[in-house]
This record gives sequence, C-alpha cells and structure tokens, in this order.
Amino acid sequence: MKKVSAGALAVIMIVFVLTIAGAQAAEKAKKDVLAKVGNKEITRSDIQAYTGLYPENQQAMIKADPRMEEVLVRNLASIMVVSDVARKKGIDKNPAVKKQIEIMRDEYLARTYVQKEIIGKINLTDKDYQAYYDTHKKEFENPEMVRARHILVGVKPDAKEDEKKAARKKAEEILAKAKAGEDFAKLAQEYSDDPGSKAKGGDLGFFTQGSMVGKFEQAAFALKPGEVSDVVETEFGYHIIKQEERKAAEQQPYESVKEQVKARATQSIQQERLNAFLEKSMKDAKVTFYGPEPPKEQ
Repeated sequence: MKKVSAGALAVIMIVFVLTIAGAQAAEKAKKDVLAKVGNKEITRSDIQAYTGLYPENQQAMIKADPRMEEVLVRNLASIMVVSDVARKKGIDKNPAVKKQIEIMRDEYLARTYVQKEIIGKINLTDKDYQAYYDTHKKEFENPEMVRARHILVGVKPDAKEDEKKAARKKAEEILAKAKAGEDFAKLAQEYSDDPGSKAKGGDLGFFTQGSMVGKFEQAAFALKPGEVSDVVETEFGYHIIKQEERKAAEQQPYESVKEQVKARATQSIQQERLNAFLEKSMKDAKVTFYGPEPPKEQ
C-alpha cells in the first residue's frame, strides 16, 4: 500500500472541510427560506424586514412568540400573491395608485428617519426627569377632593311643570328636616331616588372637580364639612347635598411617581425635539403653503 504524503493528506482534509462547510451553508440557506411564492422566496430576512413595519411594542411581542413567524410568513405570502394579481391587472400603472405608493414610501422613510435620527438619539437621565418634575409639579398632584352625601328627588326629562313643582316642594320639605338636625343618612335611605347611593345613606364617597354634574359639583365644593346645601337643581332633579369631609390638594413626592414622570418627560421632550427639527427643516426647504393655514400643533 502506498503511503499518503503529508501534503496530499492536507489537500484531502481541506477538500473535506470545504465540502462540510458547503453542505452546512446550503443547509442554513435552506432553513432561511421559509416559503416560496412561485419562483420568489420568502426568507427569514424578509420576515425581519416585515416585522420592522410594526410599532416597536408590537415588534417585541412578535419576537417573544415563536408561533408568530408562521403567521407573518402566511401574511407576507398573501400580500405577495395579491400584489402580483394587482400588477397583472395593471393597477400599479394607475396614476392615482402610483402617487399613493410614492406618498407611502416617503411617509415610511420620514418615519424611519425620525425614529432613528431624532427619537432614537435622545438619551434622558435622572437629572432630566427631575427637572421635568420640578417644572410640572401640578401634573403630579393629588387634587382637592370632597366626600359628600346627597338626597335626590328625581324628575323625568319630560316632566310637566306641575310635576316639577311637586318634586321641588318635596325636596324643600326634606331639606327642612335635614336643617332641623335629622340624620341625613337616614333621610337619604328613606327619600332619595338615587339607586346607586340610597342604601348607603346617600354617600357618594370622595370625588374631584370634574367628576360630577356642574351645578351639583359647584354646590358640593362650596360647602364646608358638615354643611348642608340648599336645593340644587340638575337635569336629574332636585338634590340636597351634605359635605362630609374635604381633602386638600397634595403634592406627590418625586420617588412615588418616578415612572409616570419618566413616561411624560420622555413623550414631552421627544415632541419638543421633533417640533424643533420640523420647524428648521421646513424653513430650510423653503416650504410655502397656499390657501388656509395648516392646523397648529396642539
């Protein structure tokens, strides 16, 4: 038997390694092809690009669920099939469709640029969050609240004048009893037409301004603890209100609302930077509007 020289053995080993590497590359390429639409392949990189079209929070959910890959492959295959049919019908040659595709392309490019070059380059620190909190303390305040009871003498929206008069008279009679010192909770249990609070002695719990009907709320906040209002008319009928307790507005400490501060500060600063970028870019591009002015940023 002839001996194999060291050089020949090295060549054999190189060929063997290259063969294995080629097979592995082919196998990897095969795995990267997830579907075929006619002669067109849908690869894993296609799915990654497709996933990138979704908002970031949805992208995270998609990546966390392995089952979503199959869903996306099927969706993309459907899109490709239908778009091919549309091309065969010449829909892509329609001037209006071509213009819409152009606008969609520009919109996507603009959104991608803003996300990567404006939003993506904002790095906020604890110092930024603290500064936002210090200048927006009102946003992180527990507002003033009152706890009140009420007695409702209900009036239907289509009630006649004599029915309204009778209801008001009844409310004034109940008010007289309350002013005379009778137990307000018991009066509410006996006379109130409000099914939500009647069994609780008319107790509405604590509420802030903006939570109740205007006239009712004004009367409730105008009272002092223990005081009873005059008869208050709203669209529901006639109310007698007793304020039980008042809580003054209270500032929430920074540490207790830190996550809220971060979220609001991030959103606010991102919007400020974007607005500044747009203002400069529009000016540099010498944009001119004709006709009505575009709506201003809120």
